[in-house]
Amino acid sequence: MESRLDLSIPLDDFEFDELETFLSSLESDLSIMNISEFDGFITAVVSGPKSIPAEEWLPVVWGGRAQPSSLESTDDFERISGLMMRHMNTTAVTLMDDPESYDPWFMENEVKGKAYLVVDDWCIGYMKAVMLRPDAWRLDDPATMDLMSPIPLFTTSDGWNLLEQLADRHIEYLQNQVAAAARLIHEHWLGRRETFRPPEGHRVH
Repeated sequence: MESRLDLSIPLDDFEFDELETFLSSLESDLSIMNISEFDGFITAVVSGPKSIPAEEWLPVVWGGRAQPSSLESTDDFERISGLMMRHMNTTAVTLMDDPESYDPWFMENEVKGKAYLVVDDWCIGYMKAVMLRPDAWRLDDPATMDLMSPIPLFTTSDGWNLLEQLADRHIEYLQNQVAAAARLIHEHWLGRRETFRPPEGHRVH
């Protein structure tokens, strides 16, 4: 029996957990490791100067390899890819219609009873998507890199070495600038790229 999968519905907590479980099961070191990294990745996919089709970015999620064995069945593939597409659409619509409510999916680590924000995974995911279209992103343009700051800082050894020399309050300030940078980047490219139109749904059997 044929039904219609609505790709405009935001994921609920159970579905986020399901997607997190799938991502953590991927065996490639190059794959998207967790929901925070995926959130950063998909944010850049919908924010950049060039559209990136799902058939190109989906393999990046599982590390540039063939489709994982856990998705061999059509039903499993439809389920997981549907969750990813829905989160992509939610992110795109939020950034277009209500950017101030956009809230990146950062992680937290607890050390000696104190919670510390972790933005590295999100930023790494973001830059993975950027590198799918590096020329279009104009990474050699200082103005572009200034706009993207501080996202790249949290993704490289040089950046991490620099962060280690900063006071906690300065690191927290830079972390808090990541969400603002994501909004500004989306706004910057919005009028310079083909309009991203989230699909309304697709047919599943």
